[in-house]
Amino acid sequence: MDAPHLLTIAAAADQIRTRQVSPVELVRSCLQRIDQLEPRLQAWVTIDRERALATAQRCEEEIRRGEYRGPLHGIPLGIKDIFYTAGLRTTAGSPIYADFVPEYDATAVRRLKEAGAIILGKAQTTEFAALAPSPTHNPWNLEHTPGGSSSGSAAAVAAAMCPGALGSQTYGSTIRPAAYCGCVGLKPSYGRISAFGIFALSWSLDHVGLFARTVTDIALLLQALAGDDPQDPACEQVLVPDYRKALTDPKPPRLGLVRDFFLEKATDETRKHTEAVADRLARAGARIEEVRLPASFSGEPEAHFTMMYAEVATSHREAYAQHQERYSPQMQDLIEKGLKVSGIACVETQRHQQRFRHDLDALCRTVDALLTPSAPAPAPHGLTSTGDPSFNGPASFSGLPSLGLPSGVSANGLPFGTQLMSATFTEERLLAVGKWCEAVLDFRQVPPLA
Repeated sequence: MDAPHLLTIAAAADQIRTRQVSPVELVRSCLQRIDQLEPRLQAWVTIDRERALATAQRCEEEIRRGEYRGPLHGIPLGIKDIFYTAGLRTTAGSPIYADFVPEYDATAVRRLKEAGAIILGKAQTTEFAALAPSPTHNPWNLEHTPGGSSSGSAAAVAAAMCPGALGSQTYGSTIRPAAYCGCVGLKPSYGRISAFGIFALSWSLDHVGLFARTVTDIALLLQALAGDDPQDPACEQVLVPDYRKALTDPKPPRLGLVRDFFLEKATDETRKHTEAVADRLARAGARIEEVRLPASFSGEPEAHFTMMYAEVATSHREAYAQHQERYSPQMQDLIEKGLKVSGIACVETQRHQQRFRHDLDALCRTVDALLTPSAPAPAPHGLTSTGDPSFNGPASFSGLPSLGLPSGVSANGLPFGTQLMSATFTEERLLAVGKWCEAVLDFRQVPPLA
């Protein structure tokens, strides 16, 4: 039998339900794993050891009484340190909030708790989920970045410190670190999961992100998190389907291989890997056809950054006026750029976003999902950058859902990721496609640190 910390969420849930493993055993195993690897990996800001064990004991007693809440009951999870957690320090990666302890939970955290999940601790984030790198290392090679801004969440899941974690994505902060660290990542549709109680970077672009080691586990997390929230005006009143049921016997999909921009900008090794992935999926029964991004994609990166600059400057206006010297040079530069964005530029950017969302959604509805690399290259060397997020920009700017799958290992031993995108609020279909592709790709390698 695998050590408890090596179990996926679904496997751990089955063993907890049938009393083969207890939540206390699972939490202890994860804590031992953290103690073993954390000095080298630095994936965590805070480990809530005593409270996690106490909650695990309470979950164990509930399950013993027959009060089973579902597949997340007794499952320990990591939370990116931009999510408010009642009574637990939330720093947002900034010295300004080094001692900040919220009085309430973010909606996403509250929903996980209601589903019976155990909060293991707070995972490292870049400063305010922006550009300045966190101290976290890549579990495949400690000299390489794990990506960002959800650095700790991706690294912790990939290194089996926890079976799942919350992250976020404004540009590429979920799909890229998932690719760099060799785990599964989901950026759902904008408005699918409430962002209430999260340090905002850019309101029009911020998405809650999910990390796990399988597509099934992502579906279990999404099931608990999706749904309307009156406290978040951007959260849509859209039917939440049965995501796990959607994974039952998925069929070979119709995939649109996006060659322009993505394969043109990728390294030779990444391009050849993505083409090999498409060929492998085709030989397994998928229908692959080449598609092109809509004309409205032109100027997307510039519009994306303009919107982000302006909204970052707005959300940090008061704190920046009082604590400018406590912001990193990267964050100061971002805010200063935002302060110079004109009202006309903001309106033009919003119109551009609406056009692109409409056009990309229409393209996605011609296939089951678009297929691209998750990043132009595997994780770069060094911890001074979190890597190139440009391949994740279209999904973030449009608000369409994207799923990242580990799909192979490069010549230098770092993982490749493959990105799937589908139409707005079609996570049910996206996860089914991801499940089918996951089975074909059969990625089984684990980080050397694991």
